[in-house]
Amino acid sequence: MKRTSRGIVWSILLLLVVSCSVSAQVYRYYRPGTVWTVTAIRMNAGMDQAYLQYLDTQLKKDEEAQVKAGYEKSYKILRTLDDDATSWNLLILREYPSLAALETNADALSQQTAGDDQTQMKGYEDRSKIREVVWTKTAREFLLK
Repeated sequence: MKRTSRGIVWSILLLLVVSCSVSAQVYRYYRPGTVWTVTAIRMNAGMDQAYLQYLDTQLKKDEEAQVKAGYEKSYKILRTLDDDATSWNLLILREYPSLAALETNADALSQQTAGDDQTQMKGYEDRSKIREVVWTKTAREFLLK
C-alpha cells in the first residue's frame, strides 16, 4: 500500500513539474530574420544629380564589394516622390545576414574600394556639401509564422 501511494505522489509531482514548464512557454509569432541598417538622407536643394552620381559610382562599387565578400546580403536605395525642404528624401538600406556580419570589421575591404582613411575623409567632407545624413537606424526583420 505504501508503494502505491508513493508512486501516486511521485506521479502527481512529475505531472505538476511538466505542466508548469509547458505553461511557461511563450508562443513566438515570428522568427528573427536578417538585420537592416536604414539611413535617411536629405539631398540639398539642386544637388540631386551630384549625389545620385556618387550613388551610382562610389557607393555602388563599395556595396557590390561588400555583397560579393559576404558581409552584406543586399542593399537598396529608395527615393521619395514627395520632397519637402524639412525631411529626408532618400533612404539607403543595407541588409546583413546577422548582427555578427554587421559588426564584422570590413575596413580592409573599404580601403580597397574607397581608398585610405584620408581619401575617405575627403569623400565625407565633399558629400556633406551636397547632402545631410538625417538619421541611421538598425532593425531586425521579423518573419511572421
